[in-house]
Amino acid sequence: MENEISRREFMQWMNLALVAGAGLTMRASAQVGITAGEVVDRIKTKLATAGVTWRSSYFDGFHLGGPEVQVMGIAVTFQPGLDVLQRAAAKGKNFVICHESTFWDGFDPPQVMVDDPVHQAKIKFAADHKMAVWRIHDHWHRMKPDPIFMGLARQLEWTSYYDLTTQPRRYAIPEKTLEQVGRHIQEKLNTKNVVIVGDRNLPVRTVGDCIHILSSVLPALHSCDVALVGETPQHDSFEYVRDAVSLGEKKGLIMISHERLEEWGMEDFVGWLKPIFPEVPIEWVPTGDPFEVPPVRI
Repeated sequence: MENEISRREFMQWMNLALVAGAGLTMRASAQVGITAGEVVDRIKTKLATAGVTWRSSYFDGFHLGGPEVQVMGIAVTFQPGLDVLQRAAAKGKNFVICHESTFWDGFDPPQVMVDDPVHQAKIKFAADHKMAVWRIHDHWHRMKPDPIFMGLARQLEWTSYYDLTTQPRRYAIPEKTLEQVGRHIQEKLNTKNVVIVGDRNLPVRTVGDCIHILSSVLPALHSCDVALVGETPQHDSFEYVRDAVSLGEKKGLIMISHERLEEWGMEDFVGWLKPIFPEVPIEWVPTGDPFEVPPVRI
């Protein structure tokens, strides 16, 4: 038949196609040609257009690698655990942008962890895979409205109930019991790890969002029925609420993991980032809830 081609002609055509495809791939790779430092510069410029001027920060900056790293792809995450770094590397993403710390910094001085084997393992993994990790914490929180808490409101499907004009910020929700609010949060955040303190039948109409220690939780407890926290010591906030309930106050507290509270705002960071990096593949790599709740067996 006239339309038939010989095996030789077919192989010649395939070789030409492969060469052309390889050329496109090489050109695409060459077009990336951007360093981690250049990525950061573009982010700072976009932040400035939104009214967030870059300032010196104890938290924000490079944690692994440095501005000279050649970026093959960007992974965005909440906290760059070793599992996240491994998944990012497997996806060909060697520049990780995170919200929380690479090295678990809290109240301990950094030198406490310098010789720790887990600390050293993360450094080695990043070096072996030519990775850089850069943290944006303070400056992302300085955006108006705060995208971290807007992300949580979106995930809870409470955006229309969220009042940003009050201090502290709060949700004015249709009345539910404390237990029903806790179960709503479990469902919408896809986690069993929800702890409530107070009477489970407490009527709840206002939920204040807050974080950290009792001094930052108190304004929400004073002005709302319930405080929603993502990290707070049990010895202060939990016990304060229990004492308040013992005095007859109609108050409650709901605690979820730090990651479930704030991760959604970093997922939204991906959409914010993509328009300024059309030449770089960008992917969301979730950190995931750090806690497991064993099933109850009686």
